[in-house]
Amino acid sequence: MPSEVTSPVKQGRLRRGMTLRELAEICAADGAPVGQSTLSRIERGIQVPRPRLRSVLARVLQLDVNDFGSAA
Repeated sequence: MPSEVTSPVKQGRLRRGMTLRELAEICAADGAPVGQSTLSRIERGIQVPRPRLRSVLARVLQLDVNDFGSAA
């Protein structure tokens, strides 16, 4: 596994000691159901979360909504 973590989403998740599964469960409980594979794609910058999920992730991981990039 690479030692460098560049994604703010992944940094926030790891800083809180959370697995993708735990983060997915928290998002679902907060009204933004999401799968682990989708979260992984968001962490890798392949996918941009929808507005509701972006809001939940920003709050849970203490990020700015601008940390998620923008959909093209």
